[in-house]
Amino acid sequence: MTAAVAMTLAACGSERPIFYYTLDAPAVTPAPQKLDVVLVVANFQAQLVYRDTRIVYRLGPNEVGLYQQHRWAEAPAELVREMVLQSLRKSGRYMSVQAMSTNARGDYILRGRVERFEEVDNPSLTSRVSLHFSLWDPKKRETVWSQDYQNDVPVSEKEVSAVAASMNQNLQQGIQQVTAALDQYLTANPKPPASGN
Repeated sequence: MTAAVAMTLAACGSERPIFYYTLDAPAVTPAPQKLDVVLVVANFQAQLVYRDTRIVYRLGPNEVGLYQQHRWAEAPAELVREMVLQSLRKSGRYMSVQAMSTNARGDYILRGRVERFEEVDNPSLTSRVSLHFSLWDPKKRETVWSQDYQNDVPVSEKEVSAVAASMNQNLQQGIQQVTAALDQYLTANPKPPASGN
């Protein structure tokens, strides 16, 4: 009976508001020429904590926490994948860039993993982004390219909104570096021409 009353009283109290944060894809200058490549972007992998919308903060090497009232509009694994997808499409560099689906077919499958996507409080306040990307060739059945991005960007003030702004800058830098490296690889390693019948 006491537990039931306590739960009822807690439910009657005013709820704390939840704040949601979004990130912007980096600006992209359309490429003057297309590569004869169709890319498929797979669903990105992440540890369970980065598949949650709550913003993660790290206090030490083995200790993380989650803000209850401050959340991303999408889980980081989905958010990063969508930003990569948008950047590759807006570049105009490829014949087609598709999200992974049951009927998606492409020359390569771009895979990604979110390793870190968090506020770091020690020794100084920063945003930390760590990503791993790889390119799978379905014909060769092997990974033909991979790229890592890891960076810490200072946070201007002790506010979650400032952490989100720092994260936005950090992720934009990462996506620009990774998509440029992908372009460089595919330019230097053109796919073989289709054999005629």
